[in-house]
Amino acid sequence: MKMKEISKTDYPDWFLKKRTGKNLIVSPAIPWLMVGFPVLILIAIVIYPTIWMGYHAFQNTSMMSLFNNNFEYVGWSNFYNVMTSDRMHESIYRLIQYLLFGACLEVILGTILALILYEMIKNELLRIVLLILMVMPMMLPPSIVGVLWKFLLQAYNGAINHLLINLGFLDAMERIEWLGAEFALYSITIADVWQWTALPLLIVYSGRVSLPPAIYEAARVDGAPTWMVLKRITLPMLKEIIAIAFIIRFMDAYKFVDKIYVMTSGGPGQSTELPVFIAFQKGIREVEVGEAAAYAWIIFVFAALLITLFLKYLKNVLKAQAFA
Repeated sequence: MKMKEISKTDYPDWFLKKRTGKNLIVSPAIPWLMVGFPVLILIAIVIYPTIWMGYHAFQNTSMMSLFNNNFEYVGWSNFYNVMTSDRMHESIYRLIQYLLFGACLEVILGTILALILYEMIKNELLRIVLLILMVMPMMLPPSIVGVLWKFLLQAYNGAINHLLINLGFLDAMERIEWLGAEFALYSITIADVWQWTALPLLIVYSGRVSLPPAIYEAARVDGAPTWMVLKRITLPMLKEIIAIAFIIRFMDAYKFVDKIYVMTSGGPGQSTELPVFIAFQKGIREVEVGEAAAYAWIIFVFAALLITLFLKYLKNVLKAQAFA
């Protein structure tokens, strides 16, 4: 079959009309400006402060030296003072407590709630309403959450102690010092769990929604009980998602300052100080910039090392699944 040749009369007039305007000429400098501007912003807000912090980590930088612009090089003394101080050792121990009790509890509770929402709540509207209610604490600023829980946990006027008295767990004149040295860290951790359990909940819930329904249909046809499906199918397939949720909460633990500052300011004594809070205290309140920079670099190195180990583990798991 012979194809019909297309003549100029087959094109519309606007297509055949010659352009009267000049061709757009793009300056060679425009691509460099488009790339260079974000690079300048990156240098201004990330690279330069990091270099500045690295420089002052080796200087004896105090408030007076900042005003006089006169710094004394002290080598590794700031790092040595930080690593050998009891304050640092105790804060690391408290950080491990927070990670084991806080971050792990958030991921475990978030996983359980996500599976309950998806597996047991069949009404779609009720499921959405419950999901919104669980996510609402995460939308609040951490400082507001700290103020809220500080009022709830007060010894004499707090709602928690009054509730325990009304339920008969405490005598009328008995009080628990929730923000005292014995319970302060756990109280702050509970406030953090209340706010951030929603994050792993959303991550695990999204992962559960994305799982292929054909596998569950086959398991149902084979007569597999619910607990067996959960153990052999759901949890193994969500293992990487749960690991990612834990990594995110683990990374966030290293900048856990706001609630501590609002609820206890690191006290009573130093009972709720974590490493990053000490860096904040050193840099902002005590204006010992040299030691604060050393704290920050040590925290950064440890965090980067642990996160690298987690990512390596995740990579090995994914590689094993790819060859399975």
